[in-house]
Amino acid sequence: MPTLSTSMQSSMQYVAEHGIGAVLVFEYLYFLLQARNAQRGLQEYLNLAIQTYQSSGIHDQVNKLIQEAFQKYGEDVETLSPVFVGIAEENKLSKMLNKNAW
Repeated sequence: MPTLSTSMQSSMQYVAEHGIGAVLVFEYLYFLLQARNAQRGLQEYLNLAIQTYQSSGIHDQVNKLIQEAFQKYGEDVETLSPVFVGIAEENKLSKMLNKNAW
């Protein structure tokens, strides 16, 4: 799986960007597999989910929100954790399934 972080250094921000990106990609993959009855291989759907995340604008939006959270709260994990959950909930790729024609 390619990196889903735009941060070039290994840091808490890098981990957050990649982690939330992976959660969103796998959440979308789950629904892709359900919606399309797995007519293609798992790898093909995973590639589609990654491409969708990276090209939809959600990737950039999520990383921007994460960067803003770090600027506002520093590295306070207790404060950042619910913020990150909110970012993930607001940026679910599965919301796109209703918009796409199958």
